[in-house]
Amino acid sequence: MTPGRPAIPDPSGPSAPSFVDDVLDIVDSIPPGQVLSYGDVAALLGTRAARAVGTVMARYGHAHPWWRVVRSGGLPPTGHEARAREHYEAEGTPLRAISREPGYAVEYAVARWQPLHPDAQQERITHSR
Repeated sequence: MTPGRPAIPDPSGPSAPSFVDDVLDIVDSIPPGQVLSYGDVAALLGTRAARAVGTVMARYGHAHPWWRVVRSGGLPPTGHEARAREHYEAEGTPLRAISREPGYAVEYAVARWQPLHPDAQQERITHSR
């Protein structure tokens, strides 16, 4: 566990300290201009705990590229739409106009990061400790 990252309860079962670190490791590995959904991050960890990923990001994601984790439909994190857009534009993340708030979404099909293979991602996480 990384110092300064307190444990959070995770209803999906993995140990909380490991889960927090694993989520943040994946978020840190998303290249500029690309994104993953909360569900994608969870799937890379072998779980369906997308809401737990959201909890990790809300509590511990401020020092990580939080804008690279989007809601379904490519929507930016709730409450951070304006700040996220600044990051997307700076990184060249493809965006599209939408009719509802916040008025834009990430072009998810274009910007979605495709790691080489989920096992390769897990191996990277395991060896980084």
